Order: sequence, then C-alpha cells, then structure tokens
Amino acid sequence: MNTIGVRLGGTPPVPQAVDIGQGWVGVTAVAERWQIEVGWWRSAPERPVRRECWRILLQDGSCLDLRLDLESGCWNLERSWG
Repeated sequence: MNTIGVRLGGTPPVPQAVDIGQGWVGVTAVAERWQIEVGWWRSAPERPVRRECWRILLQDGSCLDLRLDLESGCWNLERSWG
C-alpha cells in the first residue's frame, strides 16, 4: 500500500480530492464506504487494526480503494482501476 494525500470536505467529511503522486484529482462520487476491525479479541500489547475503507470515483474516470488507518490518520491506496 502507498501513502497518499487526501483532501476532505463536507459534513460528515468525505474525500474531495486525492494525490497519488501525479497531482490532485477531484472526487466525483463515493461509491462505497465500510469499516474493518480485526484483532479486537487479542490481549495487550497487541492493538486491534481499525480502518475505514472508501471506494471513490475520480474526475479522470478512474476508481480507487482507499484505506484510512483510524489510529494513525494515514491514508493509503489499496488498489486502482482505470
């Protein structure tokens, strides 16, 4: 996964633009959003993994799956189409 830049806007905040290393591209739609929590059953010192996942459509016609690590606040590119 690659770390990327994400600009948020609106209420509640949603991705408005992303930069995957080639400049900012606007988001035309959020196709899907879901959360993943794994490891909540483990005992310390391990922490559960908490992520928010987004499938977004961009102005250039491509589709991206993004992951937001809810602990660190870092955005990562999971996959892209188009």
